[in-house]
Amino acid sequence: MQKSPCALTFALLFTALAPDHVIGQDAAPVPQPAAEGDPIIVTARKVEERLEDVPGSVSSIDGRSIERSGARSVREATERVPNLVFTEFSSRRLSFPFIRGIGSGIGEPAVVTYIDGVPQLSTGSTNLPPLDLERIEVLRGPQGSLYGRNALGGVLQILSARPAAEPEAEFSGTFGTARQQDLRAHFSGPINSDGVGATLTLMSSQRDGYTTNNFTGNEVDSREALYGRAQVILTPTEDSELRVSLYAENADDGGFVLAPLEGLRDDPFTIDQDFEGTVEREILAPSLHFQHFGDSFDLTSITAFTDWDVTETSDFDFTNIDGVRRFTTEDQSFFYQELRLASIDQEGLRWLVGASGFLADSGRAASNDFRPSGAGIFFPPQQVGVDTNDGSFDDLGLAAFGQLTMPISDTFEVTGGLRYDIEDKEADINHTFVSGGMTFVDENSSFDEDFDELSPSASVLWKAAESTNVYASASRGFKAGGFNLAAPNDQNFFEPETSWSYELGVKHAVTDAVNVRFAVFMIDWDDMQLSLFDQAAGGYVANAGESTSQGIELELDARIADGWTTYASAGFLDTEFDEFTDSFGFDDSGNDLPFAPENTFAIGVQHTRSIGSGLNLDATVEAQRTGEFYYDPSNLESESVTLLAASIGVRAKRWRLALFGRNLLDEEYVPVAFQVNPADPTFFVGENAAPRTIGVTLGFSF
Repeated sequence: MQKSPCALTFALLFTALAPDHVIGQDAAPVPQPAAEGDPIIVTARKVEERLEDVPGSVSSIDGRSIERSGARSVREATERVPNLVFTEFSSRRLSFPFIRGIGSGIGEPAVVTYIDGVPQLSTGSTNLPPLDLERIEVLRGPQGSLYGRNALGGVLQILSARPAAEPEAEFSGTFGTARQQDLRAHFSGPINSDGVGATLTLMSSQRDGYTTNNFTGNEVDSREALYGRAQVILTPTEDSELRVSLYAENADDGGFVLAPLEGLRDDPFTIDQDFEGTVEREILAPSLHFQHFGDSFDLTSITAFTDWDVTETSDFDFTNIDGVRRFTTEDQSFFYQELRLASIDQEGLRWLVGASGFLADSGRAASNDFRPSGAGIFFPPQQVGVDTNDGSFDDLGLAAFGQLTMPISDTFEVTGGLRYDIEDKEADINHTFVSGGMTFVDENSSFDEDFDELSPSASVLWKAAESTNVYASASRGFKAGGFNLAAPNDQNFFEPETSWSYELGVKHAVTDAVNVRFAVFMIDWDDMQLSLFDQAAGGYVANAGESTSQGIELELDARIADGWTTYASAGFLDTEFDEFTDSFGFDDSGNDLPFAPENTFAIGVQHTRSIGSGLNLDATVEAQRTGEFYYDPSNLESESVTLLAASIGVRAKRWRLALFGRNLLDEEYVPVAFQVNPADPTFFVGENAAPRTIGVTLGFSF
């Protein structure tokens, strides 16, 4: 794989930033669990506050727990969150979160990911290695007032760790199943005496494929990637801070391993295809974060640019007959700016106001090569040729938002929020069909649509006791409409999607070491944007009618003894299409929503202790169960699955050794499948999830 020029940049930065005096010193002590009674701090409402004081459902997973668990993706790092599921393909850029039944598998997300305060406008740039994180916050339910567009189902906040107080450098290697090999170099700490701190991480990873192509005997879904992240934090003045960040990736994910669903269940991790494709992704994302700390309010500015592109090739008839091959490219560049002011008073009247805007330029192209071998089997002979859709998409969005929290007594406070979004989308799409060197179709279409929406929210928080907070909230979510690159029956345009969510919750500290959170919710939305598939057009978006979702969530965090922590969660979900007719003309009213499990459960235990001779033991055991769900609106059912993960490691001042395993029960299941034959509503293709993986990590600190 050709490496990105960013690789040399990161290598030079690492050499430049790592100060000479770090070498030979003892590494910083191993971080220990927080002391009993320390609150969990989150920024779910864009200011730091205790998790218990947020009138909404928020889960927080700290970076130390993520690292010790051996999680290698955001999905694995967030498996404990109730009513959250990911649909993931072998291509890491196709990773779609669904919260409480709300999500999107095509186009823009319905659960938006923020990386250090920067929203990702597409799912193509969200699934990054969970390295050097402070924490991941999962906000469930519409977050329209503060986060705006695409926060219809919730928000995933990925927050990078700040530089360490003392210089630390580490080189580590992870080796495991399928010849996994991850090599990582990391530095964190001050780089001069003026308070300038930096972090720098460079990782090279690769593994063999899990899936064998019976037609060629090759392993198909191998992976190879180079990833880097750097940040520098400095203080221009005594009351300000500037953070300069950059991350980049160059990844090759092998080919798609899509195969008929029944075949995957009978003979997992095999395909039978004459053409083996590839999936390549590149990302470059610099950003500037500036904060000024005033006497009465704080100012925050976030300036960011993100550029990513993807190239995919795949066998589109999913058989060993040379029928249809697909070639896809997608790219996006966007600039984002946010400014906000927030009061610093944490006891009285609290407010936050801000404005944000983005400018995005995207390109998408998809070609189906209908080959002679498939004529008469997959399509009529006269359709032999190359059918191409090529489009450019421009998107400009502006927003103003605010939130006010007002105490009305010693035990009650009310919060109101409001956001106004305006968005202009333009698209130019060209459709051609070429056969035998002659062009039979050459059509050009242009579209231009404006969208605007008010997204209000309101909540009441009752401090029922010193250790108990009760809240009720209502919020509106919004997702703009847009344009399909291609769709059957000329469905080029799809309408905006909106929802109202109502929630009642309790957050209770049983003791200083045991915290319980409970929520019951109901969601009612219009014009749900559904991700559908057509063998000629590929993936496209269509609107459903009215839909509902309701459920219950329970979370528990506890420190059960010195060095012992545990968590548990449970989610119960009931969803329904109130009104929807699918592309086959079937009335799916009354069916469940796709990728909305009836229940999710998770439990985990982590233990840290000193074992003498300067050694510390870290151990983690986690189990997660996802109940049956449906792949599509017609309600083709998936299987339930129980996943078990564990890790055990020993740390010293200058080295660490850890053994980890995921899917230890070696469950064989298909987490994602979709209908592909416009003539047969029962024919689905899908992919197997990763099998049992076991690995070992060895790291040396300097």
